[in-house]
Amino acid sequence: MDIVLGSKNDSKKRSIEIALTELGITDYTISCIDVPSRVSSKPINEEILLGAQNRNIALINYCQKQQIDYDLLISIEGGYEQIEDKYFIVTYADVFTKDWQRYTGKSKGLPISKKMFEWVQNGKSLNAVIESIISTNGNKTKSGITGYLSNGRYSRDEFDADAVMMALTSMKNNELYLKLEEKI
Repeated sequence: MDIVLGSKNDSKKRSIEIALTELGITDYTISCIDVPSRVSSKPINEEILLGAQNRNIALINYCQKQQIDYDLLISIEGGYEQIEDKYFIVTYADVFTKDWQRYTGKSKGLPISKKMFEWVQNGKSLNAVIESIISTNGNKTKSGITGYLSNGRYSRDEFDADAVMMALTSMKNNELYLKLEEKI
């Protein structure tokens, strides 16, 4: 299976590898292409999914121009979500097949405080604050905010893998979705 990832972020590549392993898929290659999300660097609400979809649109164009064959295009976008008075870190994965089918997955939502959400909403970085607390650089591509807030339980790549796994699960089990829809 030839996969093209809409990012050169190693954490996102690892998240795909984790998801594929969980699903028992072992025969694959992943090519990483840096494409724009066309959303803010800290996307909020609908902007998160839009960022993943925009990356795949850019990947389609890139692959067509470069004559790159693929089985799947996968793009991942993490961000912040507000539902009423609750705030979360979430990730969306957008999977696009060579047959022009689209599948979307979403991660678990890690709760954050209103103060954290407003910090990000004002254009500031939680990763920068975390890096000052733990005295290291590159937290965003290592354990991420989720790794810090879960005390190492959910690294960024594991967290993002959930979104990829949900998208791939719906793709692999599409016939079950269709059977259910027939009975509704």
